[in-house]
Amino acid sequence: MSNLKIVMFVFSLFLVSMAFGEGKKFKINGWAPELSEGEMLVIVNRLDGVDTLAQAPLVNGKFVLEGELEKPCVALIKVAQYNGGFIFLLDTDAPYEMRLWQDKKEEIKGGKLQEELNAYKEIVEKANKGMNKLKGEIKKASSEKHYKTAGELQKKLARMREDAQKELDALVEKNKDNLFAAYIQTIGMEQMNLDALKACYQRLSEKARQLEPGKQVAARIQALEGVEVNAMAPNFTLWTPDGKEVAMYDVKGKIKIIDFWASWCGPCRLENPNMVKLYQDFKDKGLTVMSVSLDEKKDKWTEAIQKDGLKWLHLSDLKGWKGEIVKLYNIDGVPTIFVLDENNRIIAKNLRGEKLRAFVEERLK
Repeated sequence: MSNLKIVMFVFSLFLVSMAFGEGKKFKINGWAPELSEGEMLVIVNRLDGVDTLAQAPLVNGKFVLEGELEKPCVALIKVAQYNGGFIFLLDTDAPYEMRLWQDKKEEIKGGKLQEELNAYKEIVEKANKGMNKLKGEIKKASSEKHYKTAGELQKKLARMREDAQKELDALVEKNKDNLFAAYIQTIGMEQMNLDALKACYQRLSEKARQLEPGKQVAARIQALEGVEVNAMAPNFTLWTPDGKEVAMYDVKGKIKIIDFWASWCGPCRLENPNMVKLYQDFKDKGLTVMSVSLDEKKDKWTEAIQKDGLKWLHLSDLKGWKGEIVKLYNIDGVPTIFVLDENNRIIAKNLRGEKLRAFVEERLK
């Protein structure tokens, strides 16, 4: 675990978990001392969409949010005109008091679930502080060639990490059937590969799997399985630079390469000469290439196509990372390459350069 799951506090996502009895109300009294006015929102993120649960004005830095829910959910609290927010676990068993600062510092009190999250965060922060101190000492000892001391400190670091993880695991085990445990187990799932996701799901209890975080993991697994090697590649329809609509299944070839790229992607542009040579050598033997761009500006897209000499099919919806194709193929970075057979079955992923060439050459013998 990298820095003991401190990723749970990445403030670009700011998930909030809430647990309620049916029809019960929650109340949040808050203070954001650096803001004098605005509007506070509580937003819930579910598999089927996003809802606003509560909203209230921010007056002289203070706000009161009230609402109700029937069951636990994942949500976001934020100032309407700003990005970001703060993770917390909300229950209806107690009123909440919040102090929020723009430097991501927060004080949140109220509810048993939040108490557990606070305890978890305290363990993480304490352990990371100690480990960072040890890492500095290890670096110093190594630079001074005190290798024996550095080795002893490395062992101490490993024990510290192990002890902290045991504390975290015990806390999660104590709460294995509630929303806290479900949420903790699913932290960072967008960065997990399929095997890691399946292991995460296996750690969830049956009750936890029925909660929103558990359902999200299941949905993520299903989505990833849909674009794994041996799966049938999902069909999609996009547009060429001149506006022609093209469905992927209508594009024929013994071997089809779908190359996700963008004009602003340095590694993509560096790889383009290899793809050009590959296409020239095998296009008459059954190779088809289609590039799907994550650009948002048409002029940048077409300029890159012309400059790099990419003489094959190009498609895009010019929606960048917000396009449906990104979700459909679970694209989390570019370049990303899928190799399909003539029946649109995925036979390889993310081969580049000589490895891609050798694979295509072998298949088109």
